[in-house]
Amino acid sequence: MLIMTEKMTIVKIAAIRDFPNGFVKGVVDLEKRLVALDAEMHYELADFLKQQKDSKEIDMWGFNLWLENDGIDDILEFDSFINIHQNQLHGFPRGGMDILNKEIKKTATEVICEWIQF
Repeated sequence: MLIMTEKMTIVKIAAIRDFPNGFVKGVVDLEKRLVALDAEMHYELADFLKQQKDSKEIDMWGFNLWLENDGIDDILEFDSFINIHQNQLHGFPRGGMDILNKEIKKTATEVICEWIQF
């Protein structure tokens, strides 16, 4: 697991290790403006941020990177089981795996782009 400390390109992230199918999971903390990458499950990254940076559950959202694709819309997706619970915490009782609140999704994308160059 990696908490990003410097901005990286998609190419540099792909060079960290051989990600199966060019796929890597990530979690973004909106309050602390942090990004963590590289775990089997999104909840592991959320727990890692809680332990290492005192992140709060309500501030964290899961995402995936498809490193072999081109363009942010084909690389970045918000598809994570932790987002179901997060959507419920933010008032969407039948929340899906995407981020349903447009402002939260916009902020999540902005924070991710502070760390990752697409």
